[in-house]
Amino acid sequence: MLCLVLAFLVGCEKEGEVVVDFWHVMGGPLGKRLDELISDFNRLHPEGKVRSVHMGSYDVLAQKLMGAISSNTPPVIAQMYESWTDQFLHAGDLIPLGEFVKREVDFNLQDFYPVFIEDNTYDTVLVTLPFNKSVPVFYYNADVLREYGFNSFPDNWQDFKNVCQHIKTGGIWPTSWPIDVWYFSSMLYQRGGVLFDEDENQPCFNSPAGIQIIEYLVDLVLDSLFYLSPGFQRQDEFLSGNVAMIPASVVSWAFMKGKTPFQMGVAPFPQGESRAIVIAGTNVGMFRRATEAQRALAWKFISWFLEPENQVRWTEASYYLPTRRSATKTEAFRKFLAENPEYERIITELDFARTEPKVKEWFAGRIYLNEAMEEAMRLERSPKQALDDAADRLLLELR
Repeated sequence: MLCLVLAFLVGCEKEGEVVVDFWHVMGGPLGKRLDELISDFNRLHPEGKVRSVHMGSYDVLAQKLMGAISSNTPPVIAQMYESWTDQFLHAGDLIPLGEFVKREVDFNLQDFYPVFIEDNTYDTVLVTLPFNKSVPVFYYNADVLREYGFNSFPDNWQDFKNVCQHIKTGGIWPTSWPIDVWYFSSMLYQRGGVLFDEDENQPCFNSPAGIQIIEYLVDLVLDSLFYLSPGFQRQDEFLSGNVAMIPASVVSWAFMKGKTPFQMGVAPFPQGESRAIVIAGTNVGMFRRATEAQRALAWKFISWFLEPENQVRWTEASYYLPTRRSATKTEAFRKFLAENPEYERIITELDFARTEPKVKEWFAGRIYLNEAMEEAMRLERSPKQALDDAADRLLLELR
């Protein structure tokens, strides 16, 4: 089907037209806004066009990119996770976007939140730039919390457990989570731990801090305060009023706003011994096989997409984080905050945000850690046994 779509699109090209294919997975209101932005860019740049090519899912995107690189037919630009970027870069398949930044005096890297520049930099080289970035937040039933005497969402994990214990007495589930390395990572950094030592090429998630986090989550399960739910099931249960508090991406705001029969609150993740939150989402990279004309047009699009006004348009529809500070100072963003006042607290987390490991080895490490979390939280193994085994599996693969 993808081949037929691409063949049709190729047939629609004007002779000699510069075409930049952008492979992405944005769908629903996110995809609609992205296509609107691409259309606006194309109207402003009649010398060529950016073509939106939707891949359906991140798994499909990864498979298609790997196959296209193997056959020397990659797109010009694509969404990519950090571990993919590391692999593509070391294989010589990417053009570092820093090369374009150096030539464009008006492109101000200092305006970007530092975590986004760090996230896209490999061995001091700026390789990609942020595209759809998010942090985890909690959505909560404010009516239920008030019923039990809580006028705000808990800001630390001990208080979170206390709130869960009170809500449990009312006959609805206090909270429901999926198995998610993203949440574990944020909690691990809050305890001073790390996931992976990139210098020593060693997993570190099975440290005492990591074990304590899984033990905390297992205790919630054992106390019937928490139940595991796959995929987006917890969001449906939350919208139905069956669960009081759920963690999810800030982007879920765009899909749940206005759909609850109760007052929905949105709050930052509770914090631990230190403040930390882990960003997620992909970046945009450019493949080396592109022609000079394609590279020029692709860079124009990337830099245009990252302009403050366009970042606000992206945030308004998707709730993805604006990547630069100047975007938050625009009149349009102030209007967005007036309509979504809780979003302002989410933005402040970028001042202490962190990244997951960016090396290609973390692709496997993340899978093993996710499996270990599931084993422990389903009470199949102790947290220490599960995490140690995941670390051993990763070490074996790294040899």
